[in-house]
Amino acid sequence: MCSVLRKSLPVILSAAVFMLWLPSGSAARNAADSTRSSVGASCEAAISAVPGILTKTFKKQYTIFFRINRYDIDTAFRDNAATLRRMQREIDSLLADGTITADSISIESAASPDGRNSFNVWLARKRGLSALSFLEKRHPDIDPSIYYIDPVGEDWDTFRQVVYRDPDIPDRDRLIGLMESELPNDEKERRLRKMNSAFRYILKNHVYLMRASSVTYNVSVPMILIGAVDGPEMPELDIYRGDFKYCRTPGEGPSAKKMILAARTNLLMPALNVGIEVPVKYNWSVGADYYFPWFLARNNKYCVEMLAWFVDGKYWFGRDRREEDKLTGHAVGVYGGFGYYDFQWLESGHQGEFLDVGVDYTYSIPLAKDRLRMEFNIGLGWIYTVARHYTPTDDWSELIKDPGIRHRKYHFFGPTRASVSFVVPIRMKTRYGKGGAE
Repeated sequence: MCSVLRKSLPVILSAAVFMLWLPSGSAARNAADSTRSSVGASCEAAISAVPGILTKTFKKQYTIFFRINRYDIDTAFRDNAATLRRMQREIDSLLADGTITADSISIESAASPDGRNSFNVWLARKRGLSALSFLEKRHPDIDPSIYYIDPVGEDWDTFRQVVYRDPDIPDRDRLIGLMESELPNDEKERRLRKMNSAFRYILKNHVYLMRASSVTYNVSVPMILIGAVDGPEMPELDIYRGDFKYCRTPGEGPSAKKMILAARTNLLMPALNVGIEVPVKYNWSVGADYYFPWFLARNNKYCVEMLAWFVDGKYWFGRDRREEDKLTGHAVGVYGGFGYYDFQWLESGHQGEFLDVGVDYTYSIPLAKDRLRMEFNIGLGWIYTVARHYTPTDDWSELIKDPGIRHRKYHFFGPTRASVSFVVPIRMKTRYGKGGAE
């Protein structure tokens, strides 16, 4: 009996070591390292010498968060850097002891339920693969067959927990009814976005919890007595083997329509201007406009002629913008342009060149299921122009420059830009393939 106890002593110490590992405090880890070094390599031999050795299974979980529509692991986002450092340090320390076995490593990845369901399923899958790639690089000695991936798609379970736990969510009863309904996910999301107060509150306070990959280590600790160590039992693994791990070929992702640009025309100058705007990521855009009004009326008595070119850049407000939010809502920007003009009213006319720069405000709303948009814009800026006055002949057939006047310079500061525009979003089908390439 004493011989058995002597052989079992390293096993008991090893179990104690693991229980010290479960807390996250540095004192516990230091104690574990000290004890582990004292038992050395003799532990594994002692365990194998004890017949009928019992084990108990424990788990430890780490959560990695992702930015909106991203699947790369960003250490600058929230507390990812600290989580990854702690995970690597603790797992390396744990697996250095040959008596403790890693049974499985499960990766559950998800996306928040805002956006198209097909894209979110693909995004959750890519987030799981990113976590797997991270683990494989930092723990090359772990048997790859113990990795499991569970891409759950849209994380309605976490959404449900958030709604039930936070009594301050606006319109909460209606939100619970929507959440528990049997509607398709895309329809739930569409109705959720119409609940403006609740949707904005969740985006601001909780949505990051649903854009995550949870890495769970399930390990077995050998014990002599079943009650020697208290700790949480590992639940049944309701996950499937990560076939996705091996599917890294192009063309595997879902197809989606991505806005590449938008065409626009200012209705305040009908059919005499055209412009384009190109989204840059989700909150920025650049645009260009060309104006070409060319009016002559009543036998040249009235004239409005102009050729002008403008460029602008905008920032679109919104913390969690998505693909369908591009170029919608409120924006502020800067603009600049130049051009030539000829304005005549009966016996008086001006010709010249101008330069216009300023800042503007834009508001854009979708129409016709977002196949068309209406955009309102107003700008405050500075115009500098060099003008030459002329007088037409009595029959308005020729223009005569005023004698002795070469040119006059004018400056103006105030409203210099206004538009009410029809905007047509132009989208292109995109298929996400290897590494998220489009």
